[in-house]
Amino acid sequence: MRVVLIVPDGVAVRNYLYSSFINELQAKGVEVVLYHQISNAAIEEVKRVQPTLTEIKAIPHFIEKPKARLLRESLAYARLKVNTKILKNPTVMDFWNRNQKSLKQKMLYRLAEVLGTVFSWNYNLILKMEALYDAEISKDAIFEKIAKDIEQLNPDYILNLHQRAPISAPIIAVAKKKKIRTATVIFSWDNVPKARLISRYDKYLVWSDLMKNQLTLLYPEIKMEQIKVVGSPQFEFYFRDEFIESKELFFSKHGLDINKKTVCFSANDATSPYEPNYLEDICEEVSKIDESIRPQILFRKCPVDKTNRFDNIIEKYKSFVFPIDPDWRMDAGSGNSFSSIYPAFNDVYLLVNTSKHSDVVINLGSTMAHDFAVYDKPCLYLNYDPVENSTCKVAMCYGFQHFKSMEGLEAVGWINSKIDISRKIILAINHPEETGPDRKKWMQRIVNYPLDKNSTLLSEAIVQ
Repeated sequence: MRVVLIVPDGVAVRNYLYSSFINELQAKGVEVVLYHQISNAAIEEVKRVQPTLTEIKAIPHFIEKPKARLLRESLAYARLKVNTKILKNPTVMDFWNRNQKSLKQKMLYRLAEVLGTVFSWNYNLILKMEALYDAEISKDAIFEKIAKDIEQLNPDYILNLHQRAPISAPIIAVAKKKKIRTATVIFSWDNVPKARLISRYDKYLVWSDLMKNQLTLLYPEIKMEQIKVVGSPQFEFYFRDEFIESKELFFSKHGLDINKKTVCFSANDATSPYEPNYLEDICEEVSKIDESIRPQILFRKCPVDKTNRFDNIIEKYKSFVFPIDPDWRMDAGSGNSFSSIYPAFNDVYLLVNTSKHSDVVINLGSTMAHDFAVYDKPCLYLNYDPVENSTCKVAMCYGFQHFKSMEGLEAVGWINSKIDISRKIILAINHPEETGPDRKKWMQRIVNYPLDKNSTLLSEAIVQ
């Protein structure tokens, strides 16, 4: 059996290509082929980690034609409107991109809003327009180029590792024409309501029953038997001894004090504008704690945030703030895009040991709550607006649909004001069992357990 993995961008690399998923497939006699749109440097890193991957081919360069792009964006807007009604959650519309810079982009998105509104009036019209999008993609010159590639690669199965990438659409269209079986993973726990499932597949590989039910609710054309719960391989690294360093070694490498408790502040990307304000608030309040019991702060930026917006704060509080930057790399001159940025294998070690050796994590609604829950470590969610008259309200963040999965659980601790910070930190450090005691129950709703078996389940779903 030959399986082609579509690798449309760098964010798919860590969770799937660095995990044991590849080895699981190969152990079942599967020939694995990468069909990718990532940089040469990223491919070299993947080959270093997975030396048995020898069949690797770049996807031809693809730019959607204006009509196809307009259709895709209009359909996304239509589905967001439909999802808002079905879920009774107005924050779903916040996933629509309203920050276009050029006049051309502004015009495209305004027209997409008009067409999307019309499409949303009738679900059958959405399905017809999606069929029209597939037809439009099939007329593009890229279709024939990809058809030749697929003929050469000769797969029995094609698996897409990131469901929202536009480049996957012509590949799946070719696969349908050639009657090749297809599947996609749903990349992250918050992805389904965002209306960016571009193509339709024979099989959908999801994190949990929660995601399975959400997928059938929002995409009623997808049959329940097409969806397989397999979890996500991204948490398996925490169970592999080769990734875990001793606390002494990890702290020594990064200048941390082995005798102090450690608070990890994990920041979101630049679309979350007040992350520096939160870091400054945390540092200011921690600085007031008596030095004999004052914890140190391990600061981890969002991997795709390449700004310097935290530098002044780190310098000001350098006596107890220790930045450990994620090891994500970018080809020089390639621009800040998901196809050009990729995680080095070393970042797996950094993330595993950050979670293993810190005592508590603080952030604004980050997935890092789950990384820490693997080790039964508490998470504190920031739950106040750090700036008066802020344009990005914290209430909007926790109104997002994926946080509805917390209902009925004490999954995290809540920092409801700046003056809460030091008290909540000390409580979480001294009595971790009292801060978010249901964190593992929450995680079990989010992702299939046991966590270290998800690569096996994923590979089995492919070969069945």
